[in-house]
Amino acid sequence: MNIDVRNRLLVLVLGACLFIPFLGRVHLFDWDEINFAEAGREMMVSGNYLQVQIDYKPFWEKPPLFFWLQTLSMHAFGINEFSARLVNAVCGMLTLLIVYLIGFKIFDATMGLLWAIAFLGSFLPHFFFKSGIIDPVFNLFIFSGVYFLACALHSDRGEKRVSRFALSGVCIGLAVLTKGPVAFLILVFCIMSYWACTRCKTRPSLKELVVIAGAVGVVSGLWYGLETLWHGTWFITEFVKYQIRLLSTGDAGHGRPFYFHFVVLLFGCFPASFLAIRSFFIVGRSTTRQQDFTRWMTVLFWVVLVLFSIVKTKTVLYSSLCYFPITYLAAFHMHSVITGKLQWNKALTFALAAFGGLVALIIAAFPIVMMHKELITPFIKDRFAVACLQRPISWSYGEASIGAGYAAVLALSVALLAKKKFRAAFVALFLSSAVCLQLFMLDMVPKMERIAGGGPIDFYQSLRGQNCYACSLFKTYADLFYFEKKTGGNPLGHDRDWLLNGPIDKPAYFVCRIDKAHEYRGKYDLEELKDEYGFVYFRRDPTVAGH
Repeated sequence: MNIDVRNRLLVLVLGACLFIPFLGRVHLFDWDEINFAEAGREMMVSGNYLQVQIDYKPFWEKPPLFFWLQTLSMHAFGINEFSARLVNAVCGMLTLLIVYLIGFKIFDATMGLLWAIAFLGSFLPHFFFKSGIIDPVFNLFIFSGVYFLACALHSDRGEKRVSRFALSGVCIGLAVLTKGPVAFLILVFCIMSYWACTRCKTRPSLKELVVIAGAVGVVSGLWYGLETLWHGTWFITEFVKYQIRLLSTGDAGHGRPFYFHFVVLLFGCFPASFLAIRSFFIVGRSTTRQQDFTRWMTVLFWVVLVLFSIVKTKTVLYSSLCYFPITYLAAFHMHSVITGKLQWNKALTFALAAFGGLVALIIAAFPIVMMHKELITPFIKDRFAVACLQRPISWSYGEASIGAGYAAVLALSVALLAKKKFRAAFVALFLSSAVCLQLFMLDMVPKMERIAGGGPIDFYQSLRGQNCYACSLFKTYADLFYFEKKTGGNPLGHDRDWLLNGPIDKPAYFVCRIDKAHEYRGKYDLEELKDEYGFVYFRRDPTVAGH
């Protein structure tokens, strides 16, 4: 078998083995995972695939492409957690293959494999491909658009060059259909920044810019245009208002300090982030093509990091496009060391060992701490959190072996680095991180999810098929997705105030957090059903309406 074909199969198999298994082991997390899965579910239930809906009302925050992909998965495998997350698992496999192919094309097979394994074995990049959020698909489209733009500018003038500009626009258009016009904004900033980096020597011509913009407009207009034509300008107006609010205010409690994304990327993308730092300063040790692509990745990193550090709303998701340049720069560093173009810095060995050891210690200590919650609860001031921790979950000392095993392989990696067996050391470092994440998510994350919100989900699921209303008295989408709310029925059923005060036509069930229960106890003719592990459950019967 050809070595290149073998490597392609290897990265796909690794991705499949680490991204797909056990996707449905844990419930979807609020807010984003359940929110997006609910939009896909409502598309299926209502048969309305052209409008995004939440609670069967138009939802202007996101365009539909990702939800179309989720509904395809749900049609194939049912409405469940596995289907909601499978889109990103497949996206992860494609991402590993794409970065391998680009690394192979610009450098060699070693670089391609190093880039793929850096993506696979870094904490947040790995985790995102096992989630049901939009960003992995969104980021892949943007990265592809930047890559084709870089290829176009590196090409001689002719049809091939123009076609690459068009491909860049198509990819950005698909990104706009996935999450919104910020994708085009990022591309524009990248072009401007790259032009500045090359001292105004390299830039697309006006005709080529028109090709990109035209492709973006045609692809994204396939839906935005039809939506406006059929439903008027309402969606576009509300969508633009929402995007402006995200940029200008700390929306949804996500206002954080300027340095937020710097910290998230440095520690969340370990080990790649630590290995990437030196690549910002590696100059003149590669071909012109390699230097040019490194410049593009550096530009992409700084554009995304600065842009989303400036905007007021900050979440971990917003800087996730930086995973591409970070893992590339880490792979570039490793490749330079393996090929002898760069000496290994022993201080980096210490940094990797210190932070990796800290992570291993936290993972090993976590189940032990959870076995002795009484030692930490006196220091927790949040009544809701303390109540959630009382849920009986079985933990064991044996679970500390996940962290201990990670520490052992980390020590092996450090020993291999000391012996200058760099290839083996890098493989051990990243694969151990990937396997550790897999075991952590398989064993500990389901228990953590049960503690944080398993009770309400069980309650909503127990009400499925009953002729009743289910409503949360705190922000969540779990009451829609796990109750499997149907379309139609009394239009007032969307209104929480009516469910609490109005002449309801069937029983209504409510869930609230224990720290807010005083706002509902003894009011609204509510019957308290139970108070359990941080949540209080109520019922209101139609017979009491009007009393």
